[in-house]
Amino acid sequence: MKEKLLFILNPKAGTMRGKDNFYAVCSTFCDADLDLSIRMTRAPGHATQIALDEAAGYDRIVCCGGDGTLHEVVCGLMQLPEDSRPPLGYIPAGTTNDFATNFGLPTKPALAAERIVNPSIISIDVGVFGEPSEHNYFTYVASTGAFADSSYRTPQKVKNAIGYLAYILDGITRLGSIRPIHMHVEADGKVFDDEYIYASVSNSTTVAKMIKLDNIGVDMTDGLFELILIKRPKNLRDTREIAEALLSPNSPKAEIVRAQSSEIHFCLDEGSAWTLDGEMANAPSDFTVRNLCRTLKFIK
Repeated sequence: MKEKLLFILNPKAGTMRGKDNFYAVCSTFCDADLDLSIRMTRAPGHATQIALDEAAGYDRIVCCGGDGTLHEVVCGLMQLPEDSRPPLGYIPAGTTNDFATNFGLPTKPALAAERIVNPSIISIDVGVFGEPSEHNYFTYVASTGAFADSSYRTPQKVKNAIGYLAYILDGITRLGSIRPIHMHVEADGKVFDDEYIYASVSNSTTVAKMIKLDNIGVDMTDGLFELILIKRPKNLRDTREIAEALLSPNSPKAEIVRAQSSEIHFCLDEGSAWTLDGEMANAPSDFTVRNLCRTLKFIK
């Protein structure tokens, strides 16, 4: 009996706008004798609903698009019982493709499809941001402040034209003008209390291809997150040094706090706008981010 594969495609994703890549991916799946069903997303949040409504009836699920498309599909799968979630494959077709970079996935759609038909399946960590709800899951980063909203601030046409440079330009130009947020953060028995212009909880070696973490310290199956807090720069020199340090893993720069933990508690003076895998999310002033260790089957 043929294996059933559900293919969720974001037709607006950068590298899938032409027909050639779409045909190559579909041909790879059909040549592998898979029973293929294709669903194209029509609006933000549609991929979440497709995954929630249909994934349990398939042997594999594959999404094609940017990190935002992957985020939506994961949010849909995480609302299903764990034993009803089929293994998830990802064909990166967005602008930065942070998740693919971190995971060593091919960025050419045809090559990514070949991996999916010859799968190696592992179980990866997923983060839950505050209380579990429809959109409160993430695979690689939850962040606020500088760089955090570059994804949805930058027009899609600009991202398609100049790639991840669009994110870098947006983040760097705003680094010194971000209004700091006073935060009380608890992680791994440590307390950090200060004014910060950026905070992230991540499971990735890179965020927007700018913020670099040590490859050795990051493992998407170890149940641990990497916490980064950036203090408010006091002058232009601090701003420049922070920007340079973000490109160097394990930088000793005093204005950058780094820690690891499976659970991180935030208490802010006020609610703030965060992004989960680049998608906008609002946070209360007091919440916890938790790592759900090895909860999602992923095709590597």
